Amino acid sequence: MTAGAPIHLLLVDDDEDDHLMFRDLLSQIRDQKFKVSWAPSYEEGRAVLAQQEFDVCFMDFRLGVRTGLDLLREVVAEGCKVPIILLTGYGEQEVDLQAMQSGAADYLVKDQVSPLLLERSIRYAIHRARSLQAILEREAQILVQDRLASVGLLASSLAHEIGTPLGVIRGRAEYLELKLRSDPDIKKNADVIISQIDRVSKLIRSLLNLARGDGTKRVGRVNLSEVVEEVLELMGHEFRKFEIDLRNDLAPQDPVYVKAEPGPLHQVLLNLLVNSVHAIDSERKRSGGRHFIRISAENLGDSWGISIMDSGCGISEANMKNLFKPFFTTKDIGSGTGLGLATSYRIIESWGGAIEVKSKEGQGAEFRLVLPKSK
Repeated sequence: MTAGAPIHLLLVDDDEDDHLMFRDLLSQIRDQKFKVSWAPSYEEGRAVLAQQEFDVCFMDFRLGVRTGLDLLREVVAEGCKVPIILLTGYGEQEVDLQAMQSGAADYLVKDQVSPLLLERSIRYAIHRARSLQAILEREAQILVQDRLASVGLLASSLAHEIGTPLGVIRGRAEYLELKLRSDPDIKKNADVIISQIDRVSKLIRSLLNLARGDGTKRVGRVNLSEVVEEVLELMGHEFRKFEIDLRNDLAPQDPVYVKAEPGPLHQVLLNLLVNSVHAIDSERKRSGGRHFIRISAENLGDSWGISIMDSGCGISEANMKNLFKPFFTTKDIGSGTGLGLATSYRIIESWGGAIEVKSKEGQGAEFRLVLPKSK
């Protein structure tokens, strides 16, 4: 550990004397500042730890009628990422093993703790947590790549299997249109068939672009207006299903060119729009009414700011802090992996861009992608 911002520690211990002794030991550690929060009960410790605003948590084994092992297992099962060090008044190998198996970063016996041992335990716990987070961010990138590869294989198969019969149907519709132009009703129906076939073909191309782009690994000049149109085609059913008023201010005749990759950019926009639809669905269930999604672009000089604004349920202040962390999600189990925004952030950052968020709970949200211009 090095001098700088203080390390924020949480001590969950129902003995005030132990709390004071803990502070005294920390005060003897040189070249490092600490900020200590104290939770004197099992229940309070669980509530405070749920905020995940700590670098390390120390947890006493004895917490009234329940134990620190019980609390450790509960918070780990709930997704707590804060490294936890278990403290006990006596050393037992069985407790040590149970602590490690339950997800503890370390196990310390109180009467053996010295400032040096305490400092080392904190340092190792933070390092271990950061290393584990880096590994998780890398199983997440691999998962996304595998998913895109699967989508690409499926899209290629669909393009081949569906494209051929669609071409035949379109050809027959054009033939009918030419032969029976004198019959307005038949011509009108033939035109409808042709337009719907073209729409399906466009959807297949959009799906192919989404899946194929990640494999190219090439950053270049991308027409944002076209990408947005393709993603909106893919999402059309969802907008109609939830009666969402969609407004796209990016005019096709006035293209916006950015430095990006088509496939990953599809993925980012799709993630953001899916999240907007889910947020609107949540708000509709709560308050009803009609809702909207607006897409617009702003010239920022060397870059473009692309805004996706919705009238959904918004984001709480607590969730805003964790928004781009891998595996963080507010959705029900099975409804989301918590990888969408984290992956989107990494993609945009790799192009030299950024993602900005403005939101208040119950007042909708605005995500703005800042992307470098392409000459």
